[in-house]
Amino acid sequence: MKRRHLLAATLALGFGLATPALAQTAKSQPEKSQPEKPNVTIAVGGKLALYYLPLNIADLKGFFKEEGLNVTIADFQGGSKSVQAVVGGSADVLSSAYEHMINLQVLDQPLKSFVLQGRYPGFVLSVTPELAKDWKGVQSLVGKNVGVTAPGSSTNKMIDLLMIRAGLKPSDVSIIGVGAGPSVLAAFRNGQIQATVQADPASTLLASEGLAEPKVDTRTLEGTKEVYGGPMPAASLSATDAFIAANPKTVQALTNAMVKALHFIQTASNDEILDVLPADMMVGGDRKLYAQMLDRVRPAFSPDGRLSKEAVETTYEALKIYNPKVRDAKNVDLDATYTNAFVDKAGAGG
Repeated sequence: MKRRHLLAATLALGFGLATPALAQTAKSQPEKSQPEKPNVTIAVGGKLALYYLPLNIADLKGFFKEEGLNVTIADFQGGSKSVQAVVGGSADVLSSAYEHMINLQVLDQPLKSFVLQGRYPGFVLSVTPELAKDWKGVQSLVGKNVGVTAPGSSTNKMIDLLMIRAGLKPSDVSIIGVGAGPSVLAAFRNGQIQATVQADPASTLLASEGLAEPKVDTRTLEGTKEVYGGPMPAASLSATDAFIAANPKTVQALTNAMVKALHFIQTASNDEILDVLPADMMVGGDRKLYAQMLDRVRPAFSPDGRLSKEAVETTYEALKIYNPKVRDAKNVDLDATYTNAFVDKAGAGG
C-alpha cells in the first residue's frame, strides 16, 4: 500500500498534477507547468513552404497556446536570413534545416536542435521546359541562373552538392534568391531564372502551370539518398544552449506543441489539414492541387520529432563535401548539435 501511494505521489509531483487520481492520466497529458518565457519569437525562412507545415499547424491549430505560449512567427526570405535573426538576438528560436546546427558550431555560434519537423528535405530541382528537353544532368545548369529561397540557404546547398558531385563548381551557376512563395513563379515567368530548388507548394505549382519540370526530387527516402547519401533531416526547431538552459519549460512546451502537430499531420485527412490553412497560405489557391501536394510530401515529415544518429551523420558527411569550413574543422561534436530529451518527454506525456 505504501508503495502504491508513493508511486501516485511521485507521478503527481513529476507531472504537476494535484491528486493521485489525475496522475493516472499523466501518460496522455503534455507538461502544463508555466513556461518561463511565454512570449516566444520563432524565425523561419519561407513560412509558406510545406517544409514548415508542422510549425504552421502548431500555430494555426492553437497547439502553442494550449501549452501556455504566445508565439510570433517572424518570416524571412530564406533559411540563412532566419539564422541571422536568431544568432543576432532578434528571435528566440529558429525553424530551419538541421544542417545549420553543424555549420554554426563550426563558426562558434552554436544552436541545438530539439525537435525535428521533417525527415527528408522535400526539395525539388526544377528546370524550364526548354532546359528539360535536352537535359543531360546538372551539367546542363552551367551558365544558368538558379533560384533558391536565399543565398546560403539549404536550397542553395543542395545545388552546391549536386554540382560538386557532378565534378563541377558551385560557381558554374548564378545563384539568385527568389523566396519561397509567388515570387518563385514570377521569376520563371519573367525569365529571371532557368532552374530552381524549392519545396512545395512551389515545386508542384511550377509543374502544374507548365513553368518548370522536376529533375531531382528529395520528397522520398530514395531521392534523398540519391542526393545526400542517406537520410537527410529537414526542418527542426533549435535554440542556443543558454536559451534552453534558462527556459527548459518553454522549450518543453514548444516541443509538446510540435509533437502534437506532427501527430495531426500523420493522422488527419487532406481535407482536415487544408481546413486549417488560411487562403493566403495556399499559393495558387487550388485546394485540389494542395491535396495532391500533401500526398507527395506527407511521408517527408517526421512521425515523432526525433533526430536519428544516422541522419545527423549523413548531414555531416554531406556538409563536408560542399562546405570547406566544416571539412577542415577539428573536433566537430555532433552530439552537441541536437537533443531528443524534450521529444522523449513529450512522447511520454511531458
